[in-house]
Amino acid sequence: MSKELISKKTRREFREYLVGCYLRQIEEIFDDHDVQRADVPNENLPTGERRSLVECYYASIDWNDPSDVRKILDIYEEILFDLQDEQKASFVNLLKKDGYSYDNGKILADISQKDLIKAIRDTSLNFSHLNMYNDRIRDSVDTDSTLAIGSIKELVESTLKTILSLKGVTFEDTDNIVKLLKKTQKNLELAPNEIDKSKKGADIIRKILSSLGQIVIGISELRNLYGTGHGRYRNHIGLGPRHARLAVGAGTVLCTFLIDTYKQRLLKQ
Repeated sequence: MSKELISKKTRREFREYLVGCYLRQIEEIFDDHDVQRADVPNENLPTGERRSLVECYYASIDWNDPSDVRKILDIYEEILFDLQDEQKASFVNLLKKDGYSYDNGKILADISQKDLIKAIRDTSLNFSHLNMYNDRIRDSVDTDSTLAIGSIKELVESTLKTILSLKGVTFEDTDNIVKLLKKTQKNLELAPNEIDKSKKGADIIRKILSSLGQIVIGISELRNLYGTGHGRYRNHIGLGPRHARLAVGAGTVLCTFLIDTYKQRLLKQ
């Protein structure tokens, strides 16, 4: 059996917080996020009307399904929004142990650089390295454009850092995504200004390589305006699914090209 995406301890602690709410408030927060209430035998319910109500909602969730779990994480985001710093930190620490980070109002699944390095080494030249991002990109591109745009920027940045790490190139934590791209292009021999002018189609190749930088800049700027990773007021209006699909499409093509190039360079060594 695979590990549940939110631990029982974390679920229990958030449930205990909801015990301090009115029954109607509990119903509204779950109903607003399309979480159904399941029928649970009384003998399987905890003591207390409010605890039991939360458990009935929890019982409808498949804790191994990213789309189901995303609904609960959205509820937890609402709860965290109103907490004071000390209490919020306690809940954030629980989520961290489950593999999530809390960034300016959004709960995000952590994806380690180690996992991405392993994916690049182990997978063939296709999109399978994106599988670990499914719950943040694939499942959000049509339902949560803000999350999808923020996540594709993180994917591009992680890909750049991973390739640099694999090649033994140092970079600073403060390096922005444009600096990371320039270092990656240089080490993959993709820098536009280093293309041999005598090579057939050199001008066209330079234009295409220069466009990589524009994709990165565009995704980064779009994320700054509409994606996760920056504070948003509650009534903030983001972009629609078509814009998210554009950003995700451009970003995944870029990542695949860079990984493809990295592997090709390895074959020549």
